[in-house]
Amino acid sequence: MANGGIRGPPSLSARTPTSIERVAVQYLVIAVRAMIGVVFLIAFLSKSAGRGRFAAFVESLPAMGVVPPRLVGPAAAAVVTAEGAVCALLILPSDGATVAGLALAAGLLSVFAAATARTIRRGTGATCRCFGAPAAPLGRRHLVRNVLLTAVAAAAGLMTLTDQAPATATGALVAAAAGLVSGALVTVLDDLAELFGPSMARRIPDSTRAHTIRRPSGISGTSGRKHASPDQRRGARGGTVFAGPDPHPGRDQTPAGARRAAGGEGRRPATLGDRTRRAGG
Repeated sequence: MANGGIRGPPSLSARTPTSIERVAVQYLVIAVRAMIGVVFLIAFLSKSAGRGRFAAFVESLPAMGVVPPRLVGPAAAAVVTAEGAVCALLILPSDGATVAGLALAAGLLSVFAAATARTIRRGTGATCRCFGAPAAPLGRRHLVRNVLLTAVAAAAGLMTLTDQAPATATGALVAAAAGLVSGALVTVLDDLAELFGPSMARRIPDSTRAHTIRRPSGISGTSGRKHASPDQRRGARGGTVFAGPDPHPGRDQTPAGARRAAGGEGRRPATLGDRTRRAGG
């Protein structure tokens, strides 16, 4: 016992990560870098690939009501520049660049989350032009998406500062592919929500309802023939035109009142014999 006696178990604070845990952290950081990178790359290209797209993004900001009108242009330019910087930093093979890129991404996403929350609270109905053409007005799912991405980017930035074991080439490719797929799915969140959730697209369009054939009154059965009432057949006195198809084609359809007024009621047409007798007499 001269050496100090029996040693107790090591404290939890003195525990160091195992090699498997350090490798898992490395793969997780690679996957998050790929996911955040593809999200910001698509966002950057959808706003900057053409003057029309950037102008549309600038025009969408006043509807959100989070930027003063005189600062709409500079704010849009700053957002696009910051998104491009995130992509460039995450591509560089350096831990310092990775930490800077993830920190910038987390800061931007937190600003986006705050702007989305304010827009939802005001109920302006502004659409999301995060990835180009708007698919739906800003809602809770956009807020949840931005909050989760903020947390993931911040956590990955902190993990980058820890001691990591070197990753294998195969493992790095698998982690990067998983991150790319996850980022692509994030960018089509609105399309997925419209596809698998209730939407106006699944209802009958107004144009279809407008062209739906309705059976008018007076049509019986399914033959489509219209049967006019007796009053419509007889017609009104004084020359009213019959309603409905002519039941006897070729017959004089002039009303009786009009024939009596013309003095032709009861007269039969003159025949050839009548004309000959009158001429001979």
